[in-house]
Amino acid sequence: MMKLLYIAAISIVGSSSAFAKEIIHYKNVPVTITLTEGEERSIEFGDHVQVGMTKGQQEGDLFRVQSAQGFIHIKPNKVFTTQRVQIKRITDGRVILLDLVSSPKSQDSLANLEPVQILLDEENIAGGQTIETIEEGKSSLPEEPSITPVELVRYASQRLYGPTRLHHDVRGIIDTPLGLKESIRVFKGEAKYKTVSTPIVAYRGGAYYLAGIYIKNTSAEKLQLDYLDLNLPFHTATFQHHTLESNGVPGDSTILYLVSEEPLKNILQPWTYYHDLREAERARLAELEK
Repeated sequence: MMKLLYIAAISIVGSSSAFAKEIIHYKNVPVTITLTEGEERSIEFGDHVQVGMTKGQQEGDLFRVQSAQGFIHIKPNKVFTTQRVQIKRITDGRVILLDLVSSPKSQDSLANLEPVQILLDEENIAGGQTIETIEEGKSSLPEEPSITPVELVRYASQRLYGPTRLHHDVRGIIDTPLGLKESIRVFKGEAKYKTVSTPIVAYRGGAYYLAGIYIKNTSAEKLQLDYLDLNLPFHTATFQHHTLESNGVPGDSTILYLVSEEPLKNILQPWTYYHDLREAERARLAELEK
């Protein structure tokens, strides 16, 4: 049974900085966040947040912002100079000001994709300890890697789409067996009859399991993939591409990254699996009675 439907749009780019994290201490001065046109960057605030945008920013379609679980994910649609947005933390009402700057895509701009964590300068963390106290005690505490769904998806996507020279092992992420190689039914609705889907890779990171599922358009029409058509239980779902070209045309396939808190053998059966079996049996018996 699916607990929550988190739809994460993850930026997938081969870069050695994809595994780094920039930490910024907020001191009531607007923070400049550099972005790359067409690529997504994630910012963590340590609390659920609301994003305040101006009317001009919304009407100009300068960038897309999604907020979930203490993160915002920003994807600029074009190049622009400084655009200020207001971030409000829900629990304490604190306001953080961001100045967004979007530059054209280039090799140098790939560094702008690493995630950012913003901490209030006076903020206490980990049961009242300050950041300085945590840093001093790090050497005496065993570090247990905490892998987020975002990190897990980025790891898998880089393995599948990034050049081999940029493949790096990440502590806390391991390969896991898929348990099956045959095609599975991923979608309901129109995509159910126009695609074939096969699990090809699986990883585990922290409390999460990821299945990378190859999806191919088998129809003669272009197909738009919709998260609401997914017929599998999951925690987070991300398509590498949301639009599939017609069968036989470059771009007719993609990867679905499916993240769950349960082992893959528990999630790679569609919700309607047993219902479909019953319907198939009824149809078979009806055919025999004719």
